[in-house]
Order: sequence, then C-alpha cells, then structure tokens
Amino acid sequence: MNKWVLIVCVVLALALVAAIILVPLQLSGAFSDVSATVQVGDPMPDFSLADYSGKTHTLKQYAGKIVVLVFCSHKCPFSRGIDQDLAALARSHDNNENIVFLGIDSHYDTTAEEIRAHAVAMGLPYPILRDPGNAYADAVGALVTPDIFIVNKKGELAYRGAFDNRLIPDRPGSIGYVANAIDALLIEILVNPTHVPAWGCTIKRAS
Repeated sequence: MNKWVLIVCVVLALALVAAIILVPLQLSGAFSDVSATVQVGDPMPDFSLADYSGKTHTLKQYAGKIVVLVFCSHKCPFSRGIDQDLAALARSHDNNENIVFLGIDSHYDTTAEEIRAHAVAMGLPYPILRDPGNAYADAVGALVTPDIFIVNKKGELAYRGAFDNRLIPDRPGSIGYVANAIDALLIEILVNPTHVPAWGCTIKRAS
C-alpha cells in the first residue's frame, strides 16, 4: 500500500475515533462552563416564572407533588423529538393530581409567542415557562435541551437527565427513564437510575 494512502487512512481513522468520542460529549454539554449545582437528593431551588399565557408558576406552589421539569426548546430537534412522547406520558397521568409537568425554555432569544405557537401546534398538555436570562437553568445547572429534573414530594431532586435511551431524536428508546422514575416515586421505592446524562442542544445562554 502506498505510504500516502496509508497515512490518509490513519488520519481518517483517527478523525472518526475523535468524532465518536467528542460528538456525544458535545451533545451532553460536557464542554459547557456551567456547573451541576444541584445533585440528586438536594432540595430543588424555587423559581417564579411565567408561562406563555402570562401565568406565573413557582415550585413552592406545587409542594407535596411530584414535579417533572423539562428544559426544552422548539428550536432543538432533540427536544422536539420527545415532545409527543412526553405529552403522552403527561396525559397518562392526567387524573393524578399529585403529578405536575412543566416545560422550561431558557434559550435567551425565544419569545413567549414562539413558545405558545409551538405548544399549540404540537398540542402539548403542560405549560411551558420562559426563563429570562437563563437564570433558573444556571441555578440548577441545566446544560442541554431536553434535560429533565424530577422533584419528589419532599422537594428534592430525585432524577436528572435523559427522557429515555433513544439514539435518534424522534425515535423512542426502549428504556423510559422518566416514566420509570415517576412510577418509582408513586409507589415510594428508590428511583434507579437517578441520573442518566442528557444529550441534545446546548442551552443558548444570554451573554
């Protein structure tokens, strides 16, 4: 084999290996300078955020309930990919007043009207709150969309991370991490796993 062909093959192989390693890290937000400020078992910080209809929500008002907080963005294909599955999961708990689903859009340039238009078009059954200046995303260390935080009835972080184990944005995975965590909390057994790194689009933070 010509040595130049061999060199090109080696370079391409190294580039492929680098991509295999670096792309998942990039999608997980691993290169972000935002730290994970809230760990599983910690109390979740309160918030006061308005949804796209102007109604203000706080975490405190849902005390004693299981709260599923979904950092999301309609501008992200990974976030859009779970929309219908998340909506179906939320609807499956419609009759359980002890569970609350809330979306949080922390992208700095997304307007309330854009969020409303997407939510209505997709028929999302839960409010999506706007996080101006990504203050709450910073407070809890949210890195990407979608990144899901489940708060137990004591107000503690019980699960954080991926919705399921899908590899393709719009193709459901075989393990529903969020659904399993909710089921565990409902019957008051240990959540397992408590953390599966989320991957998606990096939250576009205000400069």
